[in-house]
Amino acid sequence: MTMWLPSLTDRPGPKYLRIADALSEDIYAGRLAAGDRLPTHRDLAWNLGVTVGTVSRAYAEAERRGLLVGEVGRGSYVKAGARSTATLAMPDPGGPATIELGINKPAAALSSPEFAAAMTALAQSGDLDMLMNYQPHTGRWDHRAAGAEWIARRGLKVDAGQVMLISGAEHGIAAALMGLTDPGDVVLVEELTWSGTRALGSLQRLSLKPVAMDQHGLIPEALDAACRASGARMLYTMPTIHNPTTVLMPADRRAEIAEIARNHGLTIVEDDVYGMLAADAPPPLSAYAPERSIYITSASKSLAPCLRIGYAAVPLDRTGRFTATSRALNWMAPPVEAEILSRWIRSGVADELAERIRADAVARLKVTSRILEGFTFKATPGAFHIWLELPEPWRAQDVVGAARARGVSMTSTELFVPGRAETPHALRISICATRTHAELESGLSAVAELLRQAPEPCLAVA
Repeated sequence: MTMWLPSLTDRPGPKYLRIADALSEDIYAGRLAAGDRLPTHRDLAWNLGVTVGTVSRAYAEAERRGLLVGEVGRGSYVKAGARSTATLAMPDPGGPATIELGINKPAAALSSPEFAAAMTALAQSGDLDMLMNYQPHTGRWDHRAAGAEWIARRGLKVDAGQVMLISGAEHGIAAALMGLTDPGDVVLVEELTWSGTRALGSLQRLSLKPVAMDQHGLIPEALDAACRASGARMLYTMPTIHNPTTVLMPADRRAEIAEIARNHGLTIVEDDVYGMLAADAPPPLSAYAPERSIYITSASKSLAPCLRIGYAAVPLDRTGRFTATSRALNWMAPPVEAEILSRWIRSGVADELAERIRADAVARLKVTSRILEGFTFKATPGAFHIWLELPEPWRAQDVVGAARARGVSMTSTELFVPGRAETPHALRISICATRTHAELESGLSAVAELLRQAPEPCLAVA
């Protein structure tokens, strides 16, 4: 039986929920593992100074969350897969008071005046009746043309007929994966990859095979070897401000990767949602192999979180399957948002907002460098996040769990690990998600203070 005794101090809510929340956090942090037997209701009640009924309600709540399984006559055990469940549904440590260092997004206040003006102008334009109707699945032609114009500013020239409107990058990635692969296919990804792609790969029963990286991104020799060994026909990659490592792949490396893709018949799915944030970034990888690249970008990162609108530039010989799958996943991208984005692109507002958001990210990086002086981290100016190396003996799960108990929310590193690879001792910390720079400083200071201490010892197992 595990000698588990949670701390209920500094937790909001009824005692039974505080016990369930503590249980979730300890499973999340790895202090409780699948198969561990928990104390009996009576023993835990005695040690905590609560009623047996309170513990029973807590264990029942944990079962409802998918964390425990109870067996009559044998007791309660941590359920297989409970850590993944706890990772995806951690309890809220403090509601609105929580300092958010886990979500990659620009501060909404940076674009709210322009958004308010756009909504007012649209309401007065007389175009709403038309925009409120169903639109073509690929988007209105003028919206697609605006998308081609926006993509060209990244150095990739495409015809409007190749541009499909999507409801954010995840929609486009899902359409590419589902439309151009079959269940069981191998898809090559970086050795650390965006968590959304991991989830999509699992849902579509794809085998994500990690490819080694260095300080410049995908290693060409490793990609070539992976192609030969796996027979893969698709590569998902994020060469500009890689998530989570912030790597910015140089132009010569992009040319090498494109040539390997060409030699092995790989379809490249390029996620360029951060492309507008990196000053002087090379042209997209897709520009080096446009005939086999599906280029995906979105306004949610570079302009405003609420704009769930983006563009996919697709080779003409793949537009049929991509369009059919995109339509099945989402009948059409939101036309009102597409109209706002189109007007911003043509008026220059989009460029102004992208520069404003980039400048804010650079300023936040200066705050971060000051607060985390003495720690080692990777960063690209303009990025929404850093990649922090953890000092020994800290491990990523322990930091995230301990930070949550202090009201700071961060993303679990294991969400970026495809397959069964070892989780690195590092954390992605989002520096643009807080409402103010002062709030960022407060959150980072709490993390720095935590890392300068020794982690709490794991609970003993009898």
